Amino acid sequence: MQKFLNSIYKNILDIIFPIHCFGCGKNREDLLARDRWICPDCLLKINLRKEQVCPFCEKESEGGKTHFKCRDETSLDGLWVAAHYDKLVEKAVHDFKFKFFRGISHPLSGMMEKSLFEAEEFGDFQDMLLISSAKEDEEGIYMDEERNKKVETVMIPVPLHKRRYNWRGFNQSALIAQGVSDRLGIAVREDILMRVKNTKPQSKTSDGEERRKNIDNAFDCARPEEIKNKNVILLDDICTTSSTLNECAKELKKAGAKSVWGLVVARR
Repeated sequence: MQKFLNSIYKNILDIIFPIHCFGCGKNREDLLARDRWICPDCLLKINLRKEQVCPFCEKESEGGKTHFKCRDETSLDGLWVAAHYDKLVEKAVHDFKFKFFRGISHPLSGMMEKSLFEAEEFGDFQDMLLISSAKEDEEGIYMDEERNKKVETVMIPVPLHKRRYNWRGFNQSALIAQGVSDRLGIAVREDILMRVKNTKPQSKTSDGEERRKNIDNAFDCARPEEIKNKNVILLDDICTTSSTLNECAKELKKAGAKSVWGLVVARR
């Protein structure tokens, strides 16, 4: 009975508020609702990043790994950026956050997975993902080499302050993270990192220095015992100077995280 009522509710919503693709503007009624926000044809047109850069100096780096000379400047071990910040990505992320279209998380998480595993070259980040999500082999045991390298990896969405969360009703980064998690089989933890300072949106700051001051001491690791000696994937929607990701990584490293990588939809 409940499924029947849910079906009727969804059909009514489709009639009153039809979903139009952000790319072509069409209402693809032949698709599931979650696939209409960015239809498959337009999803293929999104310009994925072919080359990654160091999160600090923004110069080319294999797989987005932090350059050795930049390690004293950032707590991030690397940053993977899925797509270029074009008009379609900008509109999708903006309406996701400010018009509260939760369904946009599905195509965005799918795009992120595609960018990770259709890259021309695999780096340390993909190796970490593959090992973390590895299934047992045909005999039911891990290969010795993989088992010895295996370190638990968790995915942590960049948290919102409770005031902003209550205003929006959801954390957009958490919804994307759950979609990526479902595809990769890596656990999402929202109870480890907390935003303890209600900062103004980073998009409202004027330059890199103001962004760093705005986000300083904004986060706290509430469960350090849950993160010690683990790999962490910090997931966020948009990155500009990486100040937010760096501040999160700093707290996680203090709590004993083995490594911290950033994963974002796009970088402005």
